[in-house]
Amino acid sequence: MPLPPSTLSQVCRSVADFLSAGLDAANLSIRVTLGSPAEAAPKEGESEHKVNLFFYRIEPYGFDADAAPDQVGWIRLHCLITAFGVLEDQVSVGENDLRLLGEVIRLFHENPVLDPVQVNGETVGLQVVLQPLGADDINHLWSTQGDVAYRTSVAYEMAVTPVVPRRRGVGSPLVGSVGYEVRRGIDRAGRPFGGVTFAPPAQRVTVGTSVESWAPHICLVREGSCAYALAFAVGSEELDEFVSAVVVLGEPGADVMLRWDQWTSETGWVTAADGVEASPTARSLDPDRLDGVATVAVALPFDDHAGQAVLYAVRQYVRASDGAAISVRSNPLLVTLYGPAE
Repeated sequence: MPLPPSTLSQVCRSVADFLSAGLDAANLSIRVTLGSPAEAAPKEGESEHKVNLFFYRIEPYGFDADAAPDQVGWIRLHCLITAFGVLEDQVSVGENDLRLLGEVIRLFHENPVLDPVQVNGETVGLQVVLQPLGADDINHLWSTQGDVAYRTSVAYEMAVTPVVPRRRGVGSPLVGSVGYEVRRGIDRAGRPFGGVTFAPPAQRVTVGTSVESWAPHICLVREGSCAYALAFAVGSEELDEFVSAVVVLGEPGADVMLRWDQWTSETGWVTAADGVEASPTARSLDPDRLDGVATVAVALPFDDHAGQAVLYAVRQYVRASDGAAISVRSNPLLVTLYGPAE
């Protein structure tokens, strides 16, 4: 029974598939393999070219050393790519090696960041950087390959690759407000919070839509005030009477999608499947002058249990410089529903 694929094997296989497609391997009798050069070296009677990927070094990614065991970690890969050409139509083995390696170098030069692939719930877009190999490095690598003669090779760093835990931790909720309370003793630390909370006041906002990459801005209008974070007790009359009225700022008439992310202690953060289509009605908003401001009604994703919901306005556009589809999102609006501890 074959071993199940791992995150690492799937990422490495995606690189091999990229080269196989770019080299037109199916039509040119080229086989792209994963393994050591000793395993890939041509055997007697073989007549197809080979391009071998040897992932010879794995090292930590330097910016997430504090990742917990239940969080996704990231690593860097170092890959030696060797061409094993064969004699074909009076073209020597050495020249075919160079033809293959030249195409590999061209492909990575034209695609320094590979197309994203989905691997175990993570989106991986490897950045590929050519690495120089000195005489000592070459000697150390090839001295481990037995009697296989050295073949011209190139080395690349490919980063970053995820290390996906089998059981992921549930992300924590967000802070909706800041408060303070003075207590007499440490024995009262576990009691419910009864202090004073406050949030920064809303300021006048203007969205600069002259920039191609402008992002929309949203706020909640409640009781004549502009709010970015609200909290309600589950089952309260205040929650029953709440109507989510959202102001959307940006280029008037542009298309945006209002989308919820929701959190519970069991699932962590999950993006809701459905959204609400909307359009900005103005570029600026004065929180002291909300009379007559157009709003969009957006129902809460849930109201019968404790949790959090974050609303974003997502805008998509096509970048003029290269035709790429770009998605930008607005500031978040946080709604917290609290109740008895679960």
